[in-house]
Amino acid sequence: MAISFFDPTLREGWGDRAELLETELIQRLQDQLAPSLFSSKRLIIIRDGLPKKADQEKLISFLLELPAQVPKDFFVIFWQTSRPDGRLKFTKQFMAQVNVTEFNLPAGKQLDSWLMAMAKTLNVTISPAAADLLARFLGRDLAEEKKIGGRIIERKEAFDLWEAHSELSKLAAASDQIDPALVQAMIKPKVPDSVFALSDHLATRQSEKSFEALANYLDSTGGDEKSAFIKIIGLLSEQFRSLLLVSLLTESGLTPAAMAEKLGFKPGRIFILASHAKHWTPTTLKRLLAQLLAIDLKLKSSDPNPRLLVDLFIAQAK
Repeated sequence: MAISFFDPTLREGWGDRAELLETELIQRLQDQLAPSLFSSKRLIIIRDGLPKKADQEKLISFLLELPAQVPKDFFVIFWQTSRPDGRLKFTKQFMAQVNVTEFNLPAGKQLDSWLMAMAKTLNVTISPAAADLLARFLGRDLAEEKKIGGRIIERKEAFDLWEAHSELSKLAAASDQIDPALVQAMIKPKVPDSVFALSDHLATRQSEKSFEALANYLDSTGGDEKSAFIKIIGLLSEQFRSLLLVSLLTESGLTPAAMAEKLGFKPGRIFILASHAKHWTPTTLKRLLAQLLAIDLKLKSSDPNPRLLVDLFIAQAK
């Protein structure tokens, strides 16, 4: 297990280390919990230090006895970056002895509220429309959920709060009144809006706007041109796969809520895909996916003109 220790009272710690043996971890914990001549109080943070397997018997035994042995003025925090394995008997026993706080990312419109609240701490104002746009650019509607029996057991967001705060701070440095135009000008979408715009313009046979959306995407990426085209082919393929799934499920009579349940998509994402899917038939979507696959293979196995291949795809998409 990779462990990080940090003791801020002593301003010392260990960064990410290689895998530690149970005995090494136990010894380091014992060293940190030993009384010190230099400080009577100590805060110890242990990252990802809980057992992951039932056969880690020495560590399990030590940790189950640990809460009762921590000195009065010592504070020990187990910081887990992933949910502890609830199937382990240890997990239930340990959590019954300690205070458990779970920090979940704000989902859906909660992210908008979080952005507006955080803006106040930065002494700026962000309009609801700007918060909504920033949240979408961060990937608010791109979360995937895994459900069993209608209960969400896992949610994977497309953003993290460090990223959200960083982007908000960038906007705050530019203006104390954040509006959609400022977000549009300064923030690069997680999954670029130009990709959604490109698929939308393709659906409505607006070739000129499709080429414009492609140009906007390329302007926002920079770097190697071929890599940029490989990425956009991948993004378009993912978009058209999602459109095909929604189109097929719509034909089968599923409601948007049922589609979200089945695919693990957020309702907002289903709404966007459903509106785009109306312009296509499943047969056409399958053909376009086959064309994108062929372009991807050419880009990765030979040295064609990538712009020409994508331009031809746009021109011929019908």
